[in-house]
Amino acid sequence: GRSSGILHTDNNAGGPATPIASITPYVGKWTIQGRLVVKGTMRFYKNQRGEGRLFSIDLMDSSGDIRGTFFNDDADKWIEFLEVNKVYRVQGGNVKPANKTFNQTKSEWEITFGRDTTFEPLDERAAPKVTYQFVKIDQVEQLDTGAIVDIMGIVQHADPLSEVTIKSGANAGNKISKRDVTIVDQSGKSIRLTLWDEAKDKVSENDNSAPVIAVKNCKVGDFQGKNVSTTRSSMVQVNPDMQEAHGLRGWYDFQGKNAAFTSVGGGGGGSMRDPRKTVSQIKEENLGHGDKPDYFTLRGWVSFIKRDGTWQYPANPSTKKKVIENGDQWLDESTGEMMAQCERRYILGAVASDHTGSSWVSAFNEPGIKIMGGKTADEIWEVQQAEGEGAFNGIFQENNFKPYVFKLRAKTEKWQDEDRVKVVVQEVSPMNFKEGSAELTNLIRAYIGNF
Repeated sequence: GRSSGILHTDNNAGGPATPIASITPYVGKWTIQGRLVVKGTMRFYKNQRGEGRLFSIDLMDSSGDIRGTFFNDDADKWIEFLEVNKVYRVQGGNVKPANKTFNQTKSEWEITFGRDTTFEPLDERAAPKVTYQFVKIDQVEQLDTGAIVDIMGIVQHADPLSEVTIKSGANAGNKISKRDVTIVDQSGKSIRLTLWDEAKDKVSENDNSAPVIAVKNCKVGDFQGKNVSTTRSSMVQVNPDMQEAHGLRGWYDFQGKNAAFTSVGGGGGGSMRDPRKTVSQIKEENLGHGDKPDYFTLRGWVSFIKRDGTWQYPANPSTKKKVIENGDQWLDESTGEMMAQCERRYILGAVASDHTGSSWVSAFNEPGIKIMGGKTADEIWEVQQAEGEGAFNGIFQENNFKPYVFKLRAKTEKWQDEDRVKVVVQEVSPMNFKEGSAELTNLIRAYIGNF
């Protein structure tokens, strides 16, 4: 019968290990003795040959790291057995050129594991600890978008969980969870780190202990300013037992927690580092009247949310385009597609207020979910249908007068042959008074420095 592939032998059995950096298609038999540093989730795909499933792992030793992938029956066999951060002796598999679209390891090669692959659990002493090449947060500003780096920082703030919908690929239409956190280090800079999928559970918005977080193989992005995010190849550790983490912890506890930090570079499309404005300045400075949109941030609160028939629209779950009711189904007129169910999405009209006045703003689905206390438009629609107008109105009322930081976009549009400035919420996050105080301190220092 087919071997289980799981060996239980002495750590020294099987001859010397092959350094991962030496593995190529031209090496006949090889033996990896390394640590499993990344384990992906089971993913499903469809191509011309049919449907299938796979998951990938990254193995590391003192010479480097390499990606390996299991398919179908082999994926089913190994998905539960293999554990992150465990040490294994690995033999058997087909070595081929790495697909760098999905593979962030340093090796030029990757392994397809098969029926002859074996994994032997080893004692912890049999392989080195995970090695990092950390970059300081201020260095990220100079890195190219798409660069893969190791980063470590203190979690200064963690946002609540949110969901986004995958727009392309085999998993298009599925939702994936994420958490944005702000991290800082001794460079005096802060940066947004997005923790995707399982990594999101490593920290919580309710944890005020300012933990150290270390991420191996995170990706540099430039959406609304330079940022970093986890990938399928990332390994995330919280409060790791390593010299750099202990040094960072000591610095923050005795010095950093009282420091003021500035966020790393802004970018196209605006960022939370865009100019801070008040409501009165929108009119006073004619924001939105130029050839290009104006991006700015506003500290304030939502004082009113419209709840007439225009607060949401029924959408095609795949394309997000509006659909119309057609009997007991829904019709997407742009494609002619009929569907049994629609997805309701926010188009909120709201009033944003601060100490200088109020302004109408529009908030679409993602910021709308945050403004509505984390509830989707589908969920509120169900309340309206099942519990009536009283419960429905109550949800809108209970989400008024909460303090937020808004990132806004102002642009002049034609409406009934008249020019009017439309202000759209790009992002919204709960007011973090600690970060706000640090920012005010920086503004005061900059102001004093001009004299």
